[in-house]
Amino acid sequence: MIAFNFNIHFQDEPSLSDHILDINKDTINIVKSFDLELFSSLPVKHEYIDMSGRQACYAVDRIYSECRDLSQLGVDVKNLVSFVWSYGQRTLFYLPQEDLTPALLQFWVLHTIIPMMLSIDETYTFLHVGSIEISGEPILFSAESFGGKSTLIDYFIKKGHILLSDDTLGVYYEDDTFKAIASYPYHRPYREAESLGYKVKNTLTSPKKVKATYLLERSDAHSKVIISEVKGVEKYRALHFSVFINFDCLKDVQFKTLSSFVNVTSVYKVTLPWDLARLNEVYDAIIRHNT
Repeated sequence: MIAFNFNIHFQDEPSLSDHILDINKDTINIVKSFDLELFSSLPVKHEYIDMSGRQACYAVDRIYSECRDLSQLGVDVKNLVSFVWSYGQRTLFYLPQEDLTPALLQFWVLHTIIPMMLSIDETYTFLHVGSIEISGEPILFSAESFGGKSTLIDYFIKKGHILLSDDTLGVYYEDDTFKAIASYPYHRPYREAESLGYKVKNTLTSPKKVKATYLLERSDAHSKVIISEVKGVEKYRALHFSVFINFDCLKDVQFKTLSSFVNVTSVYKVTLPWDLARLNEVYDAIIRHNT
């Protein structure tokens, strides 16, 4: 599988290895461990918190002020699986627990752990946005939780648009612009817990320049569909809730990245009438705005 511009290889789970690899891309290997102390040996542990309907705990190998000070990191998902990896490395070890299935392993690896790995070593900054292509250019959709982002992405997919991201998109700065990194080739329109949703065939596999971001503003079912440009500091405020990984050691980097992002890309606000029957109007308005 190709995800996040890497080959993702589940070395010990044949049902998750579809053998679609790109020799020009690096590989992240997902390797089963038999070390019962894989996670417990990490000395600095945080409290368990709610994550994707389960209890999960972070752990690291030392007290740190910057992410680059770390050598090993881990996540334990209670009664499911433990993960450990080394900073900057491309091998992810996991210790299965009693409730783990291949589908759950794939969900946690793609949805949470790999974005965490690639955020902490500053490979990408991950945004909590959906993304599709319009006329060959990546368009991002940002919204607060349950703001209609997934429903709109689903509509665009069914209209034949290429998918970049269901809700987690990596970006990085290059040549005075920001490139979008497609996540995994799945879409989850109804946000079912611990599910990636259905597989999408029409997906992007290489980085592309971000064209614009649309902030979805939920509105009355009878309101007009209006697209207006967001300018100045309001561009940052419109996107500040979109950062996907919230480690303290990443806050400065993420602030600088997001500030640069809004300086070089356009941000628009689009009213989203809360009526599924009017999605076609929203779709048509966004398409016209990009032609």
